[in-house]
Amino acid sequence: MAARRISLDDGTYFVLKDSRFIHIYVIINGVATELNGFQNGEAVGWEKTDNDVDVQSDFKGLPLGVMNHSKLGQFTANLNDGSPSNDVMYGCYYNQNTYSGDTLPTFGFKVQNDNNGEVAESSVCLIQKMTSGQVSNSIQARVWTILALQYKDTFGN
Repeated sequence: MAARRISLDDGTYFVLKDSRFIHIYVIINGVATELNGFQNGEAVGWEKTDNDVDVQSDFKGLPLGVMNHSKLGQFTANLNDGSPSNDVMYGCYYNQNTYSGDTLPTFGFKVQNDNNGEVAESSVCLIQKMTSGQVSNSIQARVWTILALQYKDTFGN
């Protein structure tokens, strides 16, 4: 589904994105669970951790560069305290910190925006640390930082 373009009288347009067509998933043991219960405003943010290209100059000012093929990235999920999705993220955190055996349990994370075709995802993720909390008389955000070891971001405009 493409984003809806609404034409204006002066020949320009604006794009109306619909949050119903943005999906956020946690994938545990190959099973995708769609998350909900995000804070109003920014639900999830994502970024590649390392630069693709770095350029600097040598002693005489000649440019030197390096192309990095890193697949490290990061997601930041802003969930409401008490939401079922917050419990899912806590379960992932608990599993990675209480495992026994040779293999650390990881999970996948995926943001799929059907408005513009963008998909940001990683099949191998870990939670950086337990989310911070507080007590007040309003709905509190639980901000989870998810480290992505196989990050990729694709566009389908």
